[in-house]
Parts: sequence; C-alpha cells; structure tokens
Amino acid sequence: MTKIFSNQIKRSKDKTKASSTNLEDKANEKSKPMIIIGLIVSLSSIFLLLFTIKNKFG
Repeated sequence: MTKIFSNQIKRSKDKTKASSTNLEDKANEKSKPMIIIGLIVSLSSIFLLLFTIKNKFG
C-alpha cells in the first residue's frame, strides 16, 4: 500500500524546521545589541553609584 500524503508531511516538517532556524537567527541578531546595551547600562549605573557614594560619604 502506498502512502499518498507522506511527501506532503515531510514538506511541512521541513518548512517548520526552516522557519524555526530563521527565527533563531533573528533572535541572535537582536540579542547581541541588547546584551551590549545592557552591559553599558549596568556599568554606567555601577559607576554612578560609586561616584555618588564617594561624594556623599568620602
């Protein structure tokens, strides 16, 4: 007995794999700048905190 829809099932699986890898690539592209911006904000807030402590108590 031949499977009539077997090739369509394989195609739909391939499409979902391709779209998931495409989403992962887009997420990686967006996450790198967000990590850099977050690092800059964190370092600047630590610097401002230390500067404030030095001026107030030092």
